[in-house]
Amino acid sequence: FGSISSHSPFATGGGESRTGRGSRTVKSQIFTKTGRSHLPLPCSITNQIRLSVTSSFSTSPTSIIMSATTAPQLNTAATKQPTLQQSNIARVQALVAEFQAGRPEGYLAGVHENIHGSVLGGLIPGGDDYRGKAAFQELMGSMDQYMEVSKFEPKNWRAVNDDVLFNVDWAFVWIPTGKLIETTALVRKVVRDGMICEKYHCICDVEAITGQPSPHDATPVERVQELLAEYGAGRPEGYLAGVSDDFSGSVLQGWVPDEMARFNSKEDFGKLMGEMEQYMEVTKFEPCNFVAMPNNDMMFNVNWCFTYKSTGKVVETTAVVRKVLDKDNNLCEKYHMVDADCVLEESPRDVVAAAH
Repeated sequence: FGSISSHSPFATGGGESRTGRGSRTVKSQIFTKTGRSHLPLPCSITNQIRLSVTSSFSTSPTSIIMSATTAPQLNTAATKQPTLQQSNIARVQALVAEFQAGRPEGYLAGVHENIHGSVLGGLIPGGDDYRGKAAFQELMGSMDQYMEVSKFEPKNWRAVNDDVLFNVDWAFVWIPTGKLIETTALVRKVVRDGMICEKYHCICDVEAITGQPSPHDATPVERVQELLAEYGAGRPEGYLAGVSDDFSGSVLQGWVPDEMARFNSKEDFGKLMGEMEQYMEVTKFEPCNFVAMPNNDMMFNVNWCFTYKSTGKVVETTAVVRKVLDKDNNLCEKYHMVDADCVLEESPRDVVAAAH
């Protein structure tokens, strides 16, 4: 994207979040034993920095507050080499930094010629289905006609397979109405050989911003919400009824055993669901920020509060989730990612207590 300025909305990916058919807003479902609805404290440390940058498509610099969050790091004491996922997160963060520093050419150097995806679909014309590096660059160049950005804060960095997934907190003036918008996006970037090959940046509540439905099919969001309602009502069999036999993905990888976290069938996933209580005692499970994406795809967040039974540590964190539906409207892929370090690392209070 173009670097952040009063005229240019992005330096990295972001997203459109929508819920329900016709892009109507659907309230977050809250599954909690305590009934509390407070947001969890973030596990990663957020460092605020003030940047003065110039839009790649404008000559007027502006100073805004940006946030950079540290990428989650798996426990790699046994190896000195970063994992593919750690390398991909670092690569995307480095490209974002190029744009934030006012060097769009540095970001574009990491973009594949055949990049495709959806960026601010429903907000920027053509954003819902762009194809090719030239089209992507043209899309970025038109953003300052629609958005005047004052905040763009990437956070909740996660990675699985070739995907880098994260959130972006936005604040911008929607120029067609002059209204100040504060919202959250979900982002998926597919990285292969160090190049961004696909990028999906979807903002929540497109219809609330523009008055028009999101261009993406709402069916994946609606179906996932139906299945989550079954799970939240204590009917896991209702959730499993919407899962394909060849269901694959990973859940909570990095702090539960890999052979359990990774699954390649409905049977394996059913076993995982049955064994989760061995590792965690959940007091809050709050899905939110639902967004539909192309390709029968969707993403959302889950605000968690649970006790990690191995240590007794109480964890409050936010997961990034991606789910994919098959042609029969059943879940065929699921990736539910929590910062493993947030769960495994000792808190300063625990360290002090152990010293005494």
